[in-house]
Amino acid sequence: MEVITEYADHRTELEDRIRSLESEQTTLLTEIASLKEKLTTLELERHATSLSNEVEALRTEKAVLEEKVATYSSPLAPTESYQV
Repeated sequence: MEVITEYADHRTELEDRIRSLESEQTTLLTEIASLKEKLTTLELERHATSLSNEVEALRTEKAVLEEKVATYSSPLAPTESYQV
């Protein structure tokens, strides 16, 4: 009878351990999915910021170039025409 009780106790311990591990597994999988989503969002935010900075620099460069073109196109601009 004592052997049966030992097996029953061991079985109960194993079942408790399995439930605990399954619960931890579920929690970890949920946390991992959440962290992956957060990481993806952070990477996208970093990329968006970087791209925004690049676009702003290009806009500035374009404006400077347009201003230079306008000064050469202006009738008051110094002329470098060649007389024939």
